[in-house]
Amino acid sequence: MKATTIVFALLSLAFFSSCDKEDSSSNILTELPVIDSLTTNNIRIQFGSGEPAILNCYATGGDLDYIWGVDLGDLFTTNNEGSEVQYTASPCCIGEKTIICTVSNDKGEATESITITITE
Repeated sequence: MKATTIVFALLSLAFFSSCDKEDSSSNILTELPVIDSLTTNNIRIQFGSGEPAILNCYATGGDLDYIWGVDLGDLFTTNNEGSEVQYTASPCCIGEKTIICTVSNDKGEATESITITITE
């Protein structure tokens, strides 16, 4: 009778242990996005020059999508994640331009902005 009790206890333990495990491959961990920093290599650029501003958004949260915007000028994504863009400007863009980055996932979104000055 002792052997039967031990076998039953071991089988029960194995069954309940397997029920408690989560399939980590189907559970992608995501958190609310947080923008740690929004940086640029150059806060002043001259229109028509060969040196654009390179902007980087450093964010956490998992499974992130990046959306960039500016009212005038051109933004080009320079990496696969979308976290880095290049900003160039034309003569119509002279002055301060605010570039906005919105980072989102299925939990929400976060937005930051940075100002670049375009000179002649």
